[in-house]
Amino acid sequence: MRRLACKPRFQYLAWTWHRTMMNENTVIQAAPVIPNDSGQQPLPVGTRIEGFEIQDVIGVGGFGIVYKALDPMLERQVALKEYLPASLAQRIPGGAVKVREARHKSTFDAGMRSFINEARLLAQFDHAALVKVYRFWEMAGTAYMVMPLYQGMNLKQYAENHAAPLAQEQLVNWLLVLTEALEVMHSQQCYHRDISPENIIIQDNTDLPILLDFGAARRAIGSVSQPFTVILKASYAPIEQYAEVPSMTQGAWTDVYALAAVAHFLMTGKTPPSSVGRLVNDSYLPLHERPELPYSPHVKKAIDDALAVQPQDRTASMSLFRQALQTETQDILSLYDQVAHPQPEAPPKRLHSTKSMKRGGSVIAAAIAFTALLAVFIFDLNAPPLEENADTTKTAVVQATVPSSDTIQIGPALTNNLDPSFQAVIDKADSALTIQMEQTTLKIGKDLLRFQLESPVSGFVAVYVRASDNSLIQLLPNVRVPALAIEANKPMPLPPANEPIQAAGPAGENQFLVVVTEQPRDYGHLNFQDHYGFGLIPADPPHSGPLVQALEGISPCANTSCTDRLAAAWFSVHEVD
Repeated sequence: MRRLACKPRFQYLAWTWHRTMMNENTVIQAAPVIPNDSGQQPLPVGTRIEGFEIQDVIGVGGFGIVYKALDPMLERQVALKEYLPASLAQRIPGGAVKVREARHKSTFDAGMRSFINEARLLAQFDHAALVKVYRFWEMAGTAYMVMPLYQGMNLKQYAENHAAPLAQEQLVNWLLVLTEALEVMHSQQCYHRDISPENIIIQDNTDLPILLDFGAARRAIGSVSQPFTVILKASYAPIEQYAEVPSMTQGAWTDVYALAAVAHFLMTGKTPPSSVGRLVNDSYLPLHERPELPYSPHVKKAIDDALAVQPQDRTASMSLFRQALQTETQDILSLYDQVAHPQPEAPPKRLHSTKSMKRGGSVIAAAIAFTALLAVFIFDLNAPPLEENADTTKTAVVQATVPSSDTIQIGPALTNNLDPSFQAVIDKADSALTIQMEQTTLKIGKDLLRFQLESPVSGFVAVYVRASDNSLIQLLPNVRVPALAIEANKPMPLPPANEPIQAAGPAGENQFLVVVTEQPRDYGHLNFQDHYGFGLIPADPPHSGPLVQALEGISPCANTSCTDRLAAAWFSVHEVD
């Protein structure tokens, strides 16, 4: 990569922290106050704090002050950040910080707690694009942290100094580095939520990006005392950051939107329209419809998908965003070649059932094929027996079956009985679903759950899992995907692309129930507990009765003449270390 010509040089500190032992005997030396109207006076040059000597003021913001300081022990310059929210606190003689009025103390303390707690969390992160931390401590009524003094310019300054659009190679390289850094954060359920060009600098010596300003204290203070418009950068904040709506929780997809907005700014020189405005009148012009932009179609599409207004329509994770940025769009000539010379596709193998799904006079049974990879399934009752030397496959197929009056014992291939609550839904179903899978043994921490669903009726999808730890969770719908519609006889890949589900352990068998109902159903009786946006069904529900086990949901047609047919099937997947 080419080196940036960064003149003048800019020096930065990020809002990232590290904990250290607090020295209760430490005092600020030589800290005369320089009066100003705001009361947010920087400490003068020459002031020593915990051995660090202030040499200059880099910047003064609404929530703190950044100093350039000297570490005499290691003979290096560092950045020193002081927590000092101007609207809540002020400098007093002696250099300490004091809350302006008693009514502000709880808000000031909330910001301080968030500042400290996030420091403890971020201390565990280690990535070249995340700022390093040398020290952190509390004293004199406030808090301080010491970090490297980075030389470079932020992306906003970079764009102002470069009229031409950013080269694709440079853009993608920077985005790949930043998605990796953010993925490290997200793995610990920590989200930045304030990504913007001002918070990303390109270092002079490496030409690589550094992500700055996690803004924990600012968000904590803003949530208590200020409107969202003061806290959020409108062009970079997705819609879920404007209100705490159950169907719009924040997560990895929140940072995906903001990072894509930064990419849009670097590609076009303009920010995308505000997400709030797009809800009313979406004026966003997709990048893939702008041929004048010198970027590959797959890069444009990756940014467009990541900028979807609704969280459920948006790229769901940094890994998926990174994958989209690296996936080239297939040449259209190769598509014509595939049509002219199609490759034969072997039909999926189907295995004979070892258990009837009929119970208590039910007129429906679901059927599933199983593989040699320890997966447990229900099978097509009409399929021919598997030949002894037949080649097994990793594809499982669910087929509708005719009712059977025979009771067939579970064979050795079936390791567990079907979960009773799943069986209850199967017994109520009017028809069965078709499910195809390519992988039924998943490696923990690596493989994603993937299957294809086809339904004989149009309607709404629900998916449950009885995990190997015996927890029962509704995967779909959830807070990010409040409703998922399916068309009759039209295959649908699941989970949705923006809602990846990765094997997370513990090792063992996981049974899945898939339900399609013609009408959207009410699941309030299941008393969900939030589990990272999914619905965890309590092991000991607060009340008992038949509704507690009604995983198919409560139909709106219970007391009306509308139709609400039910289709269902189940399958099993093994997670392995």
